[in-house]
Amino acid sequence: MHVSFPGPRSRLVGCLALTLLGLAVPTTGAADDKPAAKPERRAPAAVCVSETATLLRREAPDKPWQIVKENEELSSGDRILGGTEAAVDALDGAVRLAVVGDVDRVAPLPILETVFVLHEAKDVDLDLTLERGRVRLINLKKEGAARVRLRVRTTEGEITLAEPGATLSLEIYGRWRRGVPFRKEPRPGEEPGLLFTLLAVRGEVHVKGPRRHLTLKAPPGNAVVEGDSLEEAEPEVGFLKELPTWAPEHLADLGGSDRGKQVRATMAHWRKLAKEKGIVEATNALLESDDETSRRLAVLLLAAMDDLERIGEVLKTTKQQDVWEAAIVALRHWIGRAPGQDQKLYKGLIEKGKYPPREAEGVLQLLHSFGEADLAHPETYQVLITYLGSDRPSLRELAYWHLTRLVPAGRKIDYDPLGPKEKRDAAVKEWRKLVLPAHPEADDR
Repeated sequence: MHVSFPGPRSRLVGCLALTLLGLAVPTTGAADDKPAAKPERRAPAAVCVSETATLLRREAPDKPWQIVKENEELSSGDRILGGTEAAVDALDGAVRLAVVGDVDRVAPLPILETVFVLHEAKDVDLDLTLERGRVRLINLKKEGAARVRLRVRTTEGEITLAEPGATLSLEIYGRWRRGVPFRKEPRPGEEPGLLFTLLAVRGEVHVKGPRRHLTLKAPPGNAVVEGDSLEEAEPEVGFLKELPTWAPEHLADLGGSDRGKQVRATMAHWRKLAKEKGIVEATNALLESDDETSRRLAVLLLAAMDDLERIGEVLKTTKQQDVWEAAIVALRHWIGRAPGQDQKLYKGLIEKGKYPPREAEGVLQLLHSFGEADLAHPETYQVLITYLGSDRPSLRELAYWHLTRLVPAGRKIDYDPLGPKEKRDAAVKEWRKLVLPAHPEADDR
């Protein structure tokens, strides 16, 4: 979170006070509601080879999400959403795209979902845009190489899976760098960074981009490339003796932890409900569940489908702390997906939430992360602690979310943002005792 100080330090409290008011207000703004462009010609592009409801699709931002059925033919131009255990095959059967979820929470990037768009493959076996997430590309041919055209943001490249069975794991994750503020009109080059990892899981893979041509070989070999679009240095191919634990050769080896089993069971339950009652009813059932994992997954799914309005409705009435936690994480991910997400949320707060521009701007500022300069100012901690005692649930929730990450020892304090006022006030005193001795000049009560 970046906090600018245009005037006296006392303005920090006023600036942040405007910030958190909008989180519980219904908003709209789709990740893919770009200015109208000529629609892509709909043509067969791939076939779903996984269980019904492991994937969702929609034809356009103003169209509803639909369940993808097993063996359903998918069209170019559709936006396709998956969490895990989903797969599509190219029309010619040469390449499989498998969606890989991190249900065990062991992967290096905190990816929540995968979204991609298929295109008509004219001179390659599979053509797609990967918007976010983690996939595996697998050569299914009996002999010879398979080719995939890959687009990420404004970059286009080609991947060659050199022999049958050759497999590339690819993941991308967008996020705002710490200390970068929200601007209604971003400066040139100011956009969410894109972290990426390419890993040869099996065989040999060639990656040809606009400037470089890399060869990756599964371990033991030069198997991995990791990078950050905000870094100037060219990423180098790294040698691995063996595959990392978060990327086993066989996807069936994922999801073996207790948490992984619980998440997979919850997702299977959602798919069953979705097939019987539809996407909306299935998601509502998870939201109303007594199970924390179900509620969290429901909130993350709403954000993945760009249904921020529904998230706002849920936050107005929920008594569950885990729902707030999931919503804050989901919204931070949402604004980091791609350039322009900030402006969409800002516009939604004003037009749909009826917020004054200054308040809408404040919301976006707090959804960014603190930079080192912000953390060097004692007033930052004082303001957040003050907000723990606010009458507004949204102020308390976001203040608590930040403080428990900045000062982990505070998690031992018995503070519940949704609890009774008397108990909250007592806990705030404990927070002051814990934090302010390290920043005594901030205690200006």
